[in-house]
Amino acid sequence: MTSSSNILNLHQFPSSPLLFTPSKFSKAKGAHFVTRKIVLKLSCNCNRDLEREIHNEMSGRTPEMIYERRPVLIATLACILLLGDAPPKALASASSSAFVQNVIYSNKIAIFSKSYCSYSQRAKNIFSELQEEPFVVELDLRDDGYKIQDVLLDLVGRRTVPQVFVNGKHIGGSDDLQAAVRSGQLQDLLSKA
Repeated sequence: MTSSSNILNLHQFPSSPLLFTPSKFSKAKGAHFVTRKIVLKLSCNCNRDLEREIHNEMSGRTPEMIYERRPVLIATLACILLLGDAPPKALASASSSAFVQNVIYSNKIAIFSKSYCSYSQRAKNIFSELQEEPFVVELDLRDDGYKIQDVLLDLVGRRTVPQVFVNGKHIGGSDDLQAAVRSGQLQDLLSKA
């Protein structure tokens, strides 16, 4: 077959363009992550190219031999496409770091929390009383929650939750947030955005 022909067409159809929705502090607090199901459809338009190859370069092979190889080629290419791009473990920590940085600097208020933590709940309630809606990352509901806590340890020197950021500035935990409210520092930071 010619190298310029399209042997394998791969189409991706995501079931939902949403990756997450911010919380409204309902029953399950925090960021709700919507699972994306990706359907891959493989199609092969080899017949025309196959006929061309049969006529141009027979070289001792029968058409049956060529047709027998086609499913193997398609399966091999699909495996390479689906599994060949798996990121190595070293990139996983970099992606967690990038995720944390993106959350902190892309949101007015970011809270790294655990859904069962009373201190995290207290921090969320403070913003609820101020009628502010933070972006909440519930670490216990994520597969990479422990990696994110490692990134937070490197970034702010703490693994504990909650860790609160306002306009990219680290406020601290629940007690630090309450102190910032009492001193007026939190209101100043919120008014700057």
